[in-house]
Amino acid sequence: MMRTTLRIISLALLASCTAINQKDAFLDGLPRPSNIVFSDDFESGLGKWNIGNGSWITSTPGSGGLALQSPTSTGIATFSIATAATIDLTGKSGCFLEYDARYLLKGLSGVSANVLFGTQKVGTLKDTTGLSDISSATAFVHRKAALPVNGSGRISFVTTVTNDTTGYADLRIDNVVVRCDGTTSTAVTLVDENFEVSAANWSLQSPWALNAGSGVGGSTSLNAPWNGGATFTSFATYSPTVNLANRFGCLLVFYYGYNSNDAAGSMSLEWNSKSIWAKTAGGTITGNVDVYLTAFEDTAANTLQFRCIDANWLTGGVQCTIDQVKLTCQQ
Repeated sequence: MMRTTLRIISLALLASCTAINQKDAFLDGLPRPSNIVFSDDFESGLGKWNIGNGSWITSTPGSGGLALQSPTSTGIATFSIATAATIDLTGKSGCFLEYDARYLLKGLSGVSANVLFGTQKVGTLKDTTGLSDISSATAFVHRKAALPVNGSGRISFVTTVTNDTTGYADLRIDNVVVRCDGTTSTAVTLVDENFEVSAANWSLQSPWALNAGSGVGGSTSLNAPWNGGATFTSFATYSPTVNLANRFGCLLVFYYGYNSNDAAGSMSLEWNSKSIWAKTAGGTITGNVDVYLTAFEDTAANTLQFRCIDANWLTGGVQCTIDQVKLTCQQ
Protein backbone atom coordinates (compact mmCIF):
# COMPACT_ATOMS: atom_id res chain seq x y z
CA MET A 1 0.00 0.00 0.00
CA MET A 2 2.85 2.38 0.90
CA ARG A 3 4.64 1.66 -2.39
CA THR A 4 1.48 2.36 -4.35
CA THR A 5 1.01 5.68 -2.57
CA LEU A 6 4.63 6.71 -3.24
CA ARG A 7 4.29 5.75 -6.91
CA ILE A 8 1.15 7.89 -7.23
CA ILE A 9 2.89 10.86 -5.56
CA SER A 10 5.93 10.45 -7.84
CA LEU A 11 3.77 10.33 -10.96
CA ALA A 12 1.90 13.45 -9.82
CA LEU A 13 5.16 15.32 -9.21
CA LEU A 14 6.50 14.22 -12.61
CA ALA A 15 3.36 15.43 -14.35
CA SER A 16 3.55 18.75 -12.48
CA CYS A 17 7.19 19.27 -13.45
CA THR A 18 6.42 18.37 -17.07
CA ALA A 19 3.60 20.92 -17.13
CA ILE A 20 5.84 23.61 -15.64
CA ASN A 21 8.58 22.86 -18.18
CA GLN A 22 6.08 23.01 -21.04
CA LYS A 23 4.74 26.33 -19.75
CA ASP A 24 8.28 27.75 -19.49
CA ALA A 25 9.08 26.54 -23.00
CA PHE A 26 5.91 28.19 -24.29
CA LEU A 27 6.72 31.49 -22.56
CA ASP A 28 10.30 31.38 -23.83
CA GLY A 29 8.95 31.00 -27.35
CA LEU A 30 6.78 34.11 -27.16
CA PRO A 31 8.14 37.37 -28.66
CA ARG A 32 9.91 39.43 -26.04
CA PRO A 33 8.80 43.04 -25.59
CA SER A 34 11.31 45.36 -27.27
CA ASN A 35 12.18 48.98 -26.59
CA ILE A 36 13.40 49.37 -30.20
CA VAL A 37 10.85 51.32 -32.24
CA PHE A 38 12.97 51.61 -35.40
CA SER A 39 16.42 50.49 -36.49
CA ASP A 40 18.46 50.32 -39.68
CA ASP A 41 22.14 49.57 -40.29
CA PHE A 42 21.81 50.06 -44.10
CA GLU A 43 23.22 46.61 -44.84
CA SER A 44 20.09 45.85 -46.88
CA GLY A 45 19.99 49.15 -48.76
CA LEU A 46 17.49 52.00 -48.45
CA GLY A 47 14.26 50.01 -48.29
CA LYS A 48 13.23 51.73 -45.04
CA TRP A 49 13.73 55.23 -46.44
CA ASN A 50 12.15 57.67 -48.88
CA ILE A 51 14.52 59.95 -50.79
CA GLY A 52 13.23 63.52 -50.92
CA ASN A 53 15.98 65.19 -52.96
CA GLY A 54 19.31 64.06 -54.35
CA SER A 55 21.04 60.76 -54.99
CA TRP A 56 21.47 59.26 -51.52
CA ILE A 57 23.32 55.93 -51.64
CA THR A 58 24.83 53.30 -49.38
CA SER A 59 28.60 52.99 -49.48
CA THR A 60 31.69 51.98 -47.54
CA PRO A 61 33.19 52.62 -45.16
CA GLY A 62 30.42 52.43 -42.57
CA SER A 63 30.56 52.13 -38.84
CA GLY A 64 30.34 48.44 -39.63
CA GLY A 65 29.72 47.50 -43.26
CA LEU A 66 27.62 49.93 -45.32
CA ALA A 67 26.51 53.46 -44.41
CA LEU A 68 24.15 56.06 -45.82
CA GLN A 69 26.01 58.67 -47.88
CA SER A 70 24.76 62.17 -48.74
CA PRO A 71 24.72 63.54 -52.33
CA THR A 72 26.93 66.21 -53.93
CA SER A 73 26.11 69.00 -56.35
CA THR A 74 27.94 71.37 -58.70
CA GLY A 75 25.73 74.22 -57.46
CA ILE A 76 23.50 75.30 -54.59
CA ALA A 77 21.19 72.46 -53.50
CA THR A 78 19.30 70.98 -50.56
CA PHE A 79 19.14 67.21 -50.11
CA SER A 80 16.88 65.18 -47.82
CA ILE A 81 16.02 61.59 -46.95
CA ALA A 82 13.39 60.41 -44.43
CA THR A 83 12.14 57.17 -42.96
CA ALA A 84 9.43 55.65 -45.14
CA ALA A 85 7.31 54.92 -42.07
CA THR A 86 6.12 57.45 -39.53
CA ILE A 87 7.72 56.91 -36.12
CA ASP A 88 4.78 56.83 -33.70
CA LEU A 89 5.75 57.45 -30.07
CA THR A 90 2.18 57.66 -28.73
CA GLY A 91 2.04 56.30 -25.19
CA LYS A 92 5.83 55.94 -25.02
CA SER A 93 8.32 57.82 -22.87
CA GLY A 94 12.06 58.11 -22.60
CA CYS A 95 12.48 57.95 -26.40
CA PHE A 96 15.81 58.69 -28.06
CA LEU A 97 17.28 58.77 -31.54
CA GLU A 98 20.78 57.34 -31.78
CA TYR A 99 23.06 57.09 -34.80
CA ASP A 100 26.70 57.00 -35.86
CA ALA A 101 27.91 59.88 -38.03
CA ARG A 102 31.03 60.65 -40.02
CA TYR A 103 31.21 64.09 -41.60
CA LEU A 104 33.27 66.77 -43.29
CA LEU A 105 31.11 69.88 -43.65
CA LYS A 106 32.90 72.74 -45.38
CA GLY A 107 33.19 76.11 -43.70
CA LEU A 108 31.13 78.18 -46.10
CA SER A 109 27.87 80.01 -45.50
CA GLY A 110 25.17 77.89 -47.11
CA VAL A 111 26.64 74.51 -46.11
CA SER A 112 24.73 72.67 -43.38
CA ALA A 113 23.63 69.29 -42.04
CA ASN A 114 20.65 68.78 -39.71
CA VAL A 115 18.60 65.96 -38.21
CA LEU A 116 14.82 66.31 -37.90
CA PHE A 117 11.96 64.47 -36.24
CA GLY A 118 8.94 65.53 -38.25
CA THR A 119 9.48 69.28 -38.63
CA GLN A 120 11.40 69.61 -35.34
CA LYS A 121 15.17 69.95 -35.50
CA VAL A 122 16.76 67.52 -33.03
CA GLY A 123 20.39 67.77 -34.13
CA THR A 124 22.74 70.17 -35.93
CA LEU A 125 26.03 68.97 -37.35
CA LYS A 126 26.64 72.37 -38.98
CA ASP A 127 24.54 75.54 -39.03
CA THR A 128 24.13 77.09 -42.47
CA THR A 129 25.85 80.32 -41.35
CA GLY A 130 28.93 78.65 -39.85
CA LEU A 131 32.26 79.68 -41.42
CA SER A 132 34.54 76.87 -40.16
CA ASP A 133 34.99 73.30 -41.37
CA ILE A 134 33.19 70.84 -39.09
CA SER A 135 34.74 67.38 -39.16
CA SER A 136 34.69 64.09 -37.27
CA ALA A 137 38.26 63.48 -38.48
CA THR A 138 37.35 60.45 -40.68
CA ALA A 139 35.88 58.58 -37.67
CA PHE A 140 32.28 57.59 -36.96
CA VAL A 141 31.09 59.22 -33.74
CA HIS A 142 27.98 58.23 -31.79
CA ARG A 143 25.19 60.79 -31.49
CA LYS A 144 22.02 60.84 -29.38
CA ALA A 145 18.95 63.11 -29.30
CA ALA A 146 15.88 63.13 -27.07
CA LEU A 147 12.55 62.79 -28.90
CA PRO A 148 9.25 64.36 -27.78
CA VAL A 149 6.88 62.39 -25.57
CA ASN A 150 3.89 61.12 -27.58
CA GLY A 151 5.49 62.58 -30.72
CA SER A 152 4.91 61.36 -34.24
CA GLY A 153 6.97 62.00 -37.36
CA ARG A 154 9.64 60.77 -39.73
CA ILE A 155 13.37 60.86 -39.02
CA SER A 156 15.07 63.02 -41.66
CA PHE A 157 18.65 63.86 -42.56
CA VAL A 158 19.00 67.13 -44.48
CA THR A 159 22.09 68.72 -46.04
CA THR A 160 22.66 71.93 -47.99
CA VAL A 161 25.63 72.60 -50.26
CA THR A 162 26.95 75.37 -52.50
CA ASN A 163 29.13 73.25 -54.83
CA ASP A 164 31.03 69.98 -54.89
CA THR A 165 34.57 71.38 -54.53
CA THR A 166 34.71 74.00 -51.77
CA GLY A 167 31.15 74.06 -50.41
CA TYR A 168 30.16 70.42 -49.97
CA ALA A 169 28.63 68.40 -47.13
CA ASP A 170 30.08 64.90 -46.92
CA LEU A 171 27.79 63.15 -44.41
CA ARG A 172 27.74 59.41 -43.63
CA ILE A 173 25.11 57.90 -41.29
CA ASP A 174 25.00 54.37 -39.85
CA ASN A 175 23.21 52.33 -37.16
CA VAL A 176 20.08 54.47 -36.81
CA VAL A 177 18.00 53.43 -33.77
CA VAL A 178 14.89 54.91 -32.15
CA ARG A 179 14.69 53.50 -28.63
CA CYS A 180 12.06 54.04 -25.91
CA ASP A 181 13.23 52.73 -22.53
CA GLY A 182 10.96 54.79 -20.30
CA THR A 183 13.95 56.50 -18.68
CA THR A 184 13.49 60.24 -19.02
CA SER A 185 16.70 62.24 -19.31
CA THR A 186 17.43 65.13 -16.97
CA ALA A 187 17.95 68.65 -18.34
CA VAL A 188 20.92 70.53 -16.93
CA THR A 189 21.69 74.22 -17.51
CA LEU A 190 25.41 74.91 -17.98
CA VAL A 191 25.33 78.58 -19.00
CA ASP A 192 22.61 81.13 -18.11
CA GLU A 193 23.56 84.78 -18.60
CA ASN A 194 21.23 87.78 -18.90
CA PHE A 195 23.89 90.36 -17.83
CA GLU A 196 21.49 92.28 -15.58
CA VAL A 197 23.83 91.95 -12.59
CA SER A 198 27.30 91.71 -14.11
CA ALA A 199 29.53 90.10 -16.70
CA ALA A 200 31.75 88.47 -14.07
CA ASN A 201 31.84 85.18 -16.01
CA TRP A 202 33.15 86.87 -19.16
CA SER A 203 36.52 88.11 -20.33
CA LEU A 204 35.84 91.17 -22.51
CA GLN A 205 38.29 92.58 -25.03
CA SER A 206 37.72 96.26 -25.83
CA PRO A 207 35.36 97.55 -27.13
CA TRP A 208 33.12 94.77 -25.68
CA ALA A 209 31.52 95.98 -22.42
CA LEU A 210 28.30 95.88 -20.42
CA ASN A 211 25.82 98.34 -21.87
CA ALA A 212 22.45 99.38 -20.44
CA GLY A 213 19.62 99.61 -22.91
CA SER A 214 21.02 97.58 -25.80
CA GLY A 215 19.64 94.15 -24.82
CA VAL A 216 16.24 92.49 -25.06
CA GLY A 217 13.49 95.01 -24.26
CA GLY A 218 16.05 97.69 -23.40
CA SER A 219 17.86 95.52 -20.87
CA THR A 220 21.59 95.39 -20.13
CA SER A 221 23.68 93.29 -22.51
CA LEU A 222 27.17 92.74 -23.84
CA ASN A 223 27.83 95.32 -26.54
CA ALA A 224 30.71 96.19 -28.84
CA PRO A 225 29.90 99.71 -30.11
CA TRP A 226 31.30 101.47 -33.15
CA ASN A 227 34.92 102.19 -32.31
CA GLY A 228 35.00 105.45 -34.26
CA GLY A 229 38.71 105.52 -34.99
CA ALA A 230 40.23 102.08 -35.54
CA THR A 231 39.54 98.65 -36.91
CA PHE A 232 39.23 95.84 -34.40
CA THR A 233 38.74 92.12 -33.91
CA SER A 234 37.40 91.66 -30.41
CA PHE A 235 36.24 88.66 -28.36
CA ALA A 236 33.77 88.24 -25.50
CA THR A 237 34.84 84.95 -23.91
CA TYR A 238 32.91 82.88 -21.36
CA SER A 239 35.53 82.19 -18.69
CA PRO A 240 34.29 79.03 -16.86
CA THR A 241 35.02 75.68 -18.49
CA VAL A 242 32.01 74.19 -20.28
CA ASN A 243 31.87 70.43 -19.65
CA LEU A 244 29.73 68.37 -22.05
CA ALA A 245 31.13 64.97 -21.06
CA ASN A 246 28.36 62.33 -20.82
CA ARG A 247 25.78 64.89 -22.00
CA PHE A 248 23.81 65.12 -25.22
CA GLY A 249 21.23 67.23 -27.02
CA CYS A 250 23.12 70.40 -26.02
CA LEU A 251 21.20 73.48 -27.20
CA LEU A 252 22.70 76.99 -27.14
CA VAL A 253 20.28 79.91 -27.46
CA PHE A 254 21.03 83.66 -27.44
CA TYR A 255 19.78 87.05 -28.61
CA TYR A 256 21.94 89.11 -30.97
CA GLY A 257 22.01 92.56 -32.50
CA TYR A 258 24.24 93.39 -35.47
CA ASN A 259 24.64 96.75 -37.17
CA SER A 260 27.13 97.32 -39.98
CA ASN A 261 27.28 100.11 -42.53
CA ASP A 262 29.23 98.09 -45.08
CA ALA A 263 30.30 94.54 -45.92
CA ALA A 264 33.61 94.79 -44.05
CA GLY A 265 32.25 93.78 -40.65
CA SER A 266 30.96 90.58 -39.08
CA MET A 267 29.98 88.93 -35.82
CA SER A 268 30.18 85.25 -35.00
CA LEU A 269 29.73 82.58 -32.37
CA GLU A 270 32.99 80.72 -31.82
CA TRP A 271 32.77 77.25 -30.25
CA ASN A 272 36.14 75.63 -29.63
CA SER A 273 37.68 78.27 -31.92
CA LYS A 274 35.35 77.36 -34.79
CA SER A 275 32.81 79.75 -36.27
CA ILE A 276 29.55 77.79 -36.00
CA TRP A 277 27.21 80.79 -36.53
CA ALA A 278 27.89 84.16 -38.15
CA LYS A 279 26.40 87.38 -39.52
CA THR A 280 28.17 89.35 -42.25
CA ALA A 281 27.60 92.19 -44.73
CA GLY A 282 25.80 95.46 -44.08
CA GLY A 283 22.50 96.29 -42.43
CA THR A 284 20.85 96.19 -39.03
CA ILE A 285 19.67 92.78 -37.83
CA THR A 286 18.36 91.50 -34.51
CA GLY A 287 17.03 88.08 -33.60
CA ASN A 288 17.19 84.93 -31.53
CA VAL A 289 19.41 81.98 -32.38
CA ASP A 290 19.21 78.35 -31.31
CA VAL A 291 21.88 75.89 -32.39
CA TYR A 292 22.63 72.35 -31.25
CA LEU A 293 26.26 71.65 -30.39
CA THR A 294 25.98 68.10 -31.69
CA ALA A 295 29.33 68.11 -33.45
CA PHE A 296 31.19 68.74 -30.19
CA GLU A 297 29.55 66.55 -27.57
CA ASP A 298 31.34 64.46 -24.97
CA THR A 299 34.14 66.99 -24.41
CA ALA A 300 35.19 67.96 -20.89
CA ALA A 301 36.70 71.37 -21.76
CA ASN A 302 35.03 73.62 -24.35
CA THR A 303 35.43 77.32 -25.13
CA LEU A 304 32.56 79.70 -25.89
CA GLN A 305 33.22 83.11 -27.47
CA PHE A 306 31.46 85.85 -29.43
CA ARG A 307 33.58 87.72 -31.95
CA CYS A 308 32.94 91.18 -33.40
CA ILE A 309 34.99 92.51 -36.34
CA ASP A 310 35.16 96.01 -37.80
CA ALA A 311 37.53 95.74 -40.76
CA ASN A 312 37.01 99.23 -42.23
CA TRP A 313 35.76 101.90 -39.82
CA LEU A 314 36.47 104.69 -42.34
CA THR A 315 33.62 103.60 -44.61
CA GLY A 316 31.39 101.88 -42.15
CA GLY A 317 31.31 100.94 -38.54
CA VAL A 318 30.10 97.82 -36.72
CA GLN A 319 28.13 97.28 -33.52
CA CYS A 320 27.58 93.83 -31.97
CA THR A 321 25.20 92.92 -29.14
CA ILE A 322 24.74 89.66 -27.22
CA ASP A 323 22.10 88.92 -24.56
CA GLN A 324 20.27 86.05 -22.83
CA VAL A 325 22.86 83.34 -23.47
CA LYS A 326 21.71 79.92 -22.28
CA LEU A 327 23.15 76.44 -22.80
CA THR A 328 21.17 73.36 -21.73
CA CYS A 329 21.95 69.66 -22.19
CA GLN A 330 20.36 66.30 -21.47
CA GLN A 331 22.08 63.73 -19.29
